[in-house]
Amino acid sequence: MFSLFETFIVVYETKSFTLAGKYLFISQPTVTVRIKKLEEELKSTLFLRGKHQEIIPTEAAILFYPKAIAYLKKWEEDQAEVQKKSLAKHPFKIGVSHSAALSIMPRIFKVFEDELEHLDVEINMYDSEKVFELVANHDLHFGIIERLLISDQTETFPLFLDELVLAGNTDSETFFTRESGSGIGYYIKRYLKSAPSAQRNIVRMNSNEMIISHIKAGLGSSLISKSFLTDDIPYQELGSNYHREFLGVSFDEEKDPVIQKLISKIKKETEIHYY
Repeated sequence: MFSLFETFIVVYETKSFTLAGKYLFISQPTVTVRIKKLEEELKSTLFLRGKHQEIIPTEAAILFYPKAIAYLKKWEEDQAEVQKKSLAKHPFKIGVSHSAALSIMPRIFKVFEDELEHLDVEINMYDSEKVFELVANHDLHFGIIERLLISDQTETFPLFLDELVLAGNTDSETFFTRESGSGIGYYIKRYLKSAPSAQRNIVRMNSNEMIISHIKAGLGSSLISKSFLTDDIPYQELGSNYHREFLGVSFDEEKDPVIQKLISKIKKETEIHYY
């Protein structure tokens, strides 16, 4: 029906079957067939030929023209809406803690990399408490945190094991720590209670990269993930009390089947192991 309406409109506007055919990239006989088919559907004659073979719209055509325009406009709008929905990507919002952003997130990314064509992925970095809060409020679909946090709105599950070490210049009186809410902050507090009294100058930073750059420069020490060590960073192991899990967290009552599938895939394809 779309092609019949389209052909009628072009003939009406050009007053020519020949020009209509050229405009629509079809033959003149095809134009004639379509107009006759539409006339049969409407049970009305739409065009007459004048004395000089010019095309004259009938009263039925004049009445039908605005209705055909409206029909075509509605058809194009509906078609665009369907295409938009079919092309739309599914949102997948992820929040990760600072350490996880550098070490864990690339591994998680590989889990759903083959589905990126259908996903609108957004990844942002927060401290562990903020990640947990956003997931609990269903503002994020998935999060990675560095210490166990529990609520009735979330499901928390293990992803990977990590080992924290004391890295940097331990002779320095300066110790770099993370901001409140950081997952590693919990372990730093534990360490500082038993740390040598020489570490008197506590400097708070909100970036792992910044801490690592300072300990590389020999300006102090800090607890960092063993996975961040490079050959030029001296370190000391601290034992099993400083082994931790990176944890995945999702909204407990997630109803979206796409998100459910992604979370299940992450659970299935990640294995507990040390970095």
